This record gives sequence, C-alpha cells and structure tokens, in this order.
Amino acid sequence: MFQVLIISYDLSEPGQNYSSVLKKIKEVGASWARIGGSAYLVYTEKSPVEVRDSISTELDKNDKIFVGIAPAPSAWKGMPKEVSAWIHENQK
Repeated sequence: MFQVLIISYDLSEPGQNYSSVLKKIKEVGASWARIGGSAYLVYTEKSPVEVRDSISTELDKNDKIFVGIAPAPSAWKGMPKEVSAWIHENQK
C-alpha cells in the first residue's frame, strides 16, 4: 500500500555528500517533494524502517535521520505551488 512518508536528516560533519543521500531519497519512492532544508515527503510502498535503512547506507555514524508516516490532513504555508500540488495529489 502506498503512503506518504516524511524524511528529515542532518549530516553532522562539514563537507558531507548530500547528493548521494538525495539520490537514495529519490529511489525509495514513486515520487517525492522537498518541503524545506533537509526534509522531504515521499510517496512509497516501503515502510519507514525500510526507507531509513536504505538511506542509512549513505550516512556516517554521527548523522541523524527521521522517517515517519505523514497521513492527511496537513497544514503548511509558503510552499511553492508545485509542492502544494504534490501534497494535495499524494497525501490522502
């Protein structure tokens, strides 16, 4: 069953390779939206644990990650139109 997950991460050391983490985020879902900083929503069939474990392969031991289920309803302000449209389309 597809669901929307929220992913937030913090790479602790300067000079981290954010591109490899973002690549993993894009791979775990059918679609995704960046909601700010290092926070993303993904539409996926995978569980939060599966997503965490997949992305964790690109993290160092001091880095942090949170993956949770993000069902509707939600509230937001200041998101670009394409992000708002993504949320409306995917978060049911």
